[in-house]
Amino acid sequence: MSEVKRCVVTLLAAALWLCGCAAPGGPDAGHTGVVTGVVLTAPVCPVERVGQECPPRPVSGAAVVALDGEAVRGSTRTDGTGAFHLTLPDGRYVIKASNIGGYHSTATQPVVISETPVHVTLVVDSGIR
Repeated sequence: MSEVKRCVVTLLAAALWLCGCAAPGGPDAGHTGVVTGVVLTAPVCPVERVGQECPPRPVSGAAVVALDGEAVRGSTRTDGTGAFHLTLPDGRYVIKASNIGGYHSTATQPVVISETPVHVTLVVDSGIR
């Protein structure tokens, strides 16, 4: 496909997405909301002792997706502080975070996106036992 055709297709797809024409019967594309959050991992200390704090740690680069059933409606990665931000059409989603590195684990949280911003904290398993 030529570069010009690729640009035209991309612009048309973006226009359809923005006007809501690409998702008949789906979430109300006329309204969007925001979900922000943080992905943490725990436990982080091999042995927890009384009087010594061992709080969960942020996960940098964790994959975060917004699921509408099995369909991915948005995705991002966490920043260096474990924070993420997604803008989604109004509707019901499951926010799923996947740990990176040696131990693969996930955490999920159902959310309802509307005019009110939503904040979630997802804690993935570190694998420390």
